Amino acid sequence: MRYNTLILLAAGMLGFSQSSFATVTLQFSQTSVGRATGFANNAGTPTNGMRWGIVVDGSGNGFGAGNYDVFDNTTSGFLSASSTVTDDFFVTTGLLTSNQTATGTDPGGTGGITSLASIFAAYPAGVGSGDAFRIIWFESTPAAGSFYGMFADALFTLPPDGNTQSYASVFAGAIADPAKPANLQFPGTIIPEPSRALLIGFGLVGLFLRRKR
Repeated sequence: MRYNTLILLAAGMLGFSQSSFATVTLQFSQTSVGRATGFANNAGTPTNGMRWGIVVDGSGNGFGAGNYDVFDNTTSGFLSASSTVTDDFFVTTGLLTSNQTATGTDPGGTGGITSLASIFAAYPAGVGSGDAFRIIWFESTPAAGSFYGMFADALFTLPPDGNTQSYASVFAGAIADPAKPANLQFPGTIIPEPSRALLIGFGLVGLFLRRKR
């Protein structure tokens, strides 16, 4: 009986150590290193208040940037393109772009991001250390025709479980980070503006009258 109790306690401690170990933190802005700034709207203006996260390429076959279907940017999960599920895993953060103060020689700036702390309780099936990822941000809530951006760097790979990895060196420098526009668009029908709809209507009427003659 006592032996069985010891086995159960050991198993419980092992499970606790594994679950507590399986956390990952990604730093993009770090004191005395650099600040990740310049994340911009579609017009190319660095903007505070945009939601951001990361997208992980689970199979190493590249990203479907520009082809993703509209998705809920408040929920993590695999993305789809043309209604087909991909191996690209979106990680939501609940964080927003914000102004970053200067650090060291780095001037900081607007449209900045900080870090993702303990983003995985454990890596989901199909995602693991060494997988490439990209930063993704949204000009507005994802909808047909709305814009988002994705930023890549060769250093952007997931660390082993339980590790904290800094990528701040990617953004370090004595001058402000260049603006990174949200230049990708979710597919779908865009409702035309009233003025544009009116012009289209006039055009159709003119075409009808011409054919009638």
